[in-house]
Amino acid sequence: MPKRIGLAAALFFALALLILGFYPPLFQRVIVSPPLWIVREFLSFFQTGIQSTRDGWHQYVRLLHAERENVALRREVTLLSVRLEQAQTLFVENARLKSLLGLKNRISIPGHPCRVLADSPTVGHRTLLIGCGEKEGVHLKDGVMGPSGVVGFVVKVFPDFSQVLWLEDTFFAMEGLLPRTGQKGVVEGMGLGKFLRLNYIPVTTPVQKGEAVVTSGEDGFFPPDEPIGFVDVVQPLSDILFRRVLLTPAETISDLSVVYVLTPPNHWLRAPLKWREAK
Repeated sequence: MPKRIGLAAALFFALALLILGFYPPLFQRVIVSPPLWIVREFLSFFQTGIQSTRDGWHQYVRLLHAERENVALRREVTLLSVRLEQAQTLFVENARLKSLLGLKNRISIPGHPCRVLADSPTVGHRTLLIGCGEKEGVHLKDGVMGPSGVVGFVVKVFPDFSQVLWLEDTFFAMEGLLPRTGQKGVVEGMGLGKFLRLNYIPVTTPVQKGEAVVTSGEDGFFPPDEPIGFVDVVQPLSDILFRRVLLTPAETISDLSVVYVLTPPNHWLRAPLKWREAK
């Protein structure tokens, strides 16, 4: 039975081919075109797959090269950033050294330029360690200045280094002068990051915001007219006798890398007072 079915199918297929052979367009459309279309679509799909794979590989290679270039560029940017930061640091330090040299040439009191070694090494008070000591002739309570103004006083002296009390510390005090009016007062520290306070300025004395408060030069170790700070707040006290004057320091502790220690020939404590000299 299966053989008969297969034979019948073969005869039917042969008859169909014979009939279609008399109609070439129909034969082309029914017998030839479908297999060709299937083969063409398969080859097109295969070619597309190959092209996609090749494009994907090329894209991967390009991305790999781009990643390597990005890594190299990031390293170069990091290196250039470090070099730029170093150059900026050198530029700022060079500018401050030039200012310090100008300060040294401007003032008459002898002294030594000293590098700042550390910031606030002790607990409780704001101090600096500087790389000058007894070997350089530094004395206790010598004045210390920076390129922009007063820094503080030497409070401890060692053979190779010294400790300096920063002017914002609550233990700091010195005489200050308003050069426009000639009025003197006492400048006191109020704590790190806070204003300096200028005491004993009468309410009758005109004080302007932004006005400089400078050294008087009468203490024997700070030269005159060097900035201590600049007026920021002016208020009268409740007793209406003195103004409440607050100052912004002329120097900033975070900017200091080099200072100038004033070392007069005679220690200031041993120098006679001016009123006694007059007598």
